[in-house]
Amino acid sequence: MKLDKYWLLTIISILEFILLPILSYFVTKKSFEGHILNTLIGSAESYVEVSAVSVGSKKRVNELIGILERAPYIEKVYLKQPPSLEGEFLIKKNLIFPDGKKEIYIALDKNFIESKSQLIALKTSLLLLLIIVPGNIVILYFIQKLYLKPLDRIRQDIKKISKGQLNKLPYSKNNDEFDRIRISINNMIEKIEQKNIKEEIISQFIHLLTIGKGFNGEFVSLIKKVLSMAGCDGAIIGIKDFDDSNQVSLRLIITSEGSKVFRKKVDDLEGIEPLLLEANREIETDKENILSSFEREIGIKHVFAIPLSSFSEILGFTIFFKKSKEPLSEENKNFLRNISRSIAISTQIRKLIYNLERKLQEEKELTKGIVESFVRGIEIRDAYTRGHSERVAYYSKRIAEELGLTPKEVEATYIAGLLHDIGKIGIPDSILLKPSKLTDEEYEIIKIHPELSYELLKHIEPLKDSLPGIRYHHERWNGSGYPEGLKENKIPIQARILAIADSFDAMTSNRIYRKGMEKREALKEISSKAGKFYDPDVVNVALRVFMYETPPVTSEEYYLSSELFKTLEERRLDYFLRDHLTGVFSRTALEFAFSVARERFPHLFAFTVDIRKLREINIKEGWKRGDYILKKTVELLNSELQNAVIVRYSGDNFLVFTNKFDSLDSVIRKLEAELQVELTYNVLTQINDIEQLKKELTKLEFET
Repeated sequence: MKLDKYWLLTIISILEFILLPILSYFVTKKSFEGHILNTLIGSAESYVEVSAVSVGSKKRVNELIGILERAPYIEKVYLKQPPSLEGEFLIKKNLIFPDGKKEIYIALDKNFIESKSQLIALKTSLLLLLIIVPGNIVILYFIQKLYLKPLDRIRQDIKKISKGQLNKLPYSKNNDEFDRIRISINNMIEKIEQKNIKEEIISQFIHLLTIGKGFNGEFVSLIKKVLSMAGCDGAIIGIKDFDDSNQVSLRLIITSEGSKVFRKKVDDLEGIEPLLLEANREIETDKENILSSFEREIGIKHVFAIPLSSFSEILGFTIFFKKSKEPLSEENKNFLRNISRSIAISTQIRKLIYNLERKLQEEKELTKGIVESFVRGIEIRDAYTRGHSERVAYYSKRIAEELGLTPKEVEATYIAGLLHDIGKIGIPDSILLKPSKLTDEEYEIIKIHPELSYELLKHIEPLKDSLPGIRYHHERWNGSGYPEGLKENKIPIQARILAIADSFDAMTSNRIYRKGMEKREALKEISSKAGKFYDPDVVNVALRVFMYETPPVTSEEYYLSSELFKTLEERRLDYFLRDHLTGVFSRTALEFAFSVARERFPHLFAFTVDIRKLREINIKEGWKRGDYILKKTVELLNSELQNAVIVRYSGDNFLVFTNKFDSLDSVIRKLEAELQVELTYNVLTQINDIEQLKKELTKLEFET
């Protein structure tokens, strides 16, 4: 507990009660010891003389000694100086008797003297104590009542104020020193309250202008509070346009009657406003000649104008005016300066936010353009990616959302889905566009595409968060994937999501050499590979997405135009699938042709046609004649067999798929007559499986 001054004074007084009597006792005792000693010496001398006269003879010296020693203050009488006694308590006295002169030594009783002085000192101390104690009690009482209690009440009130209870202190009309203290404290409270209100208004300005509400009705209300507190009649606030510094996008005039908004170009401003922007410093004036007609019309007599600037950039202006020439106090001018600073800071923040949002939008548009360009680039290289990347992106995004990834991670996963196959741009056409299954060597080359994708995109900053999914989407849960053979949770979550989405869409999409699986069959396949190829936790979520959701149809604007795409597809088909001479499918397109035929004909029928002795014809009659026969053979087959699917299986051998019919022999004879060549044909029996078909064709080749 902290010791206050009243109790300190009380303790001092108590110590005074104790120490002063003690001190008085010792001082009095010391003083009276000397006085008593001197008195006793005189008394002893007189007593000796009187006693000596009364004795009167030598024989009675001993009697004299006895008389003297009966005195209470005489301890001993000696006829000669004792060796052990000297100083103030020993009196030497010469006495004359009839028989001669005698010396006697009288030793005074030291204890008698001390006890006598102690008694006097004690009485004096007690008397002093009786005088001091009541006086001090009275003084302490009045100190406590008249000073300490009022001061303690003030102290308690100040303690409440320090805790935020800004209640004014009551005071009487005595106008004593304590009332004057209370009045001073009340004035301080008023200033604190005003300061708090001003700080709150400044805080409200910053909050209002930075959260996006801007210069609305709430802002006008705050300005009116400012005007009231600062003793102003109105304000004009101008803010430059964020995009065009020559345009004042907001010019707000506020008075007690209301507010008006004007928009003007900087060059069209008049009066104090352009002067303030040009000077870029405070202007306080009551000169009417620098005011515009409009400013004089609204009654402006005194102006305190402040430019709004931040980081040396002029953002606008604030003009506070009065309709009288009475100047503003320095305190109110500081308040208005702080208001202007808060408006300037808030405006700068709003401008930074505006520019940031614009930059982010530009970056977003740029990223979107980059992604779309890349997707189109893949599409140009590989027609069968048309829609695949966006479907994978859609599935990946939905799986990521269901897994609870952050919005930023979801967006990065979506972009990774769009661009996961961008590296296929670097794969040779002969492999990328091969219409049949790849060889082991070709598959090793195609496995490079995730690394190619990563290398292509790694320096593009907006795409950096999507790189893990793009690079590792072919990794597998058991470590059997590529490019690095990562296992389980070492595979980035993006890549684990993309692996499942990519596989599912690949299973359910039609390819040149096969038809896509049914959705339920693909779901069963994905489920069976959970824990082996795919993260089982991601599979559980993905299956629900695949089952109940379908990617939206991609806008044609996102891809190449339909006409251009059709032309591109036709040329690609001609180049990779067609025999350049006859226009029918080439040998490399056998699997594709077989797939087309199975879809086209309910009852599939297949046979081979061989042009006999075509080599001799080429030698004897020239290549043109041989080429004519080949092209004419295809032409006649197409005319005789509607919608037939024809493959030039070797130089002079054609494979024909058509509906089952019984007049094949007559057709062949008709062709022979027309072409003037010998033809042979063989009906194929193993046509339900492509591999069996290949074996039968190979067997026929060797036989011929």
